[in-house]
Amino acid sequence: MFRRFRPSMQNDVLSASQIEVLARANQLFAGNNPADAAPLFAELGRELDVSRPRRAANLHTRAAHAYADAGNEQLALAQARAALTMFIQYRMINRAPVFFANITRKFNNKGMKNSASALQNEFGNRVGPMPSQPAQASAKRGLLPTNCPKCGAPVHGDDATWIDDQTAECDYCGAAIRTTH
Repeated sequence: MFRRFRPSMQNDVLSASQIEVLARANQLFAGNNPADAAPLFAELGRELDVSRPRRAANLHTRAAHAYADAGNEQLALAQARAALTMFIQYRMINRAPVFFANITRKFNNKGMKNSASALQNEFGNRVGPMPSQPAQASAKRGLLPTNCPKCGAPVHGDDATWIDDQTAECDYCGAAIRTTH
């Protein structure tokens, strides 16, 4: 018996060089060096825009946060726009409002009020409401590891995109992360 070839699963794998770039960007960002991490996230996002749009969108979010942390308002806004456009285009309805709220809050906190206002005007009525997570569902969930087993990126359980009660999606590489009990 033959198995069907699933191109979507084939496209889900990053090349060795892409994994290295992603790991380096995550290390720089975690090491409080957002100015050097941001262009790595942005370039990898652009590289994956067509072939792996979900990962690309999440990489654009990382670039937006890193550029904002580095004080580069213009590039932070460009990356935020790219991420939000892709979230909407690919119907990532739970991810869009969470990122929108986080990045506009960051822009405001960092004195980038023009960028926060621009995003509000462009995307405020398009991102949809914040996803609701019933307390009962979150109580059933196990604990996520602190780092993604595939790419090594930090995992934040509070902000995770949950697939089911035992599995979340890595915001950086899109890998499925199982809970530990």
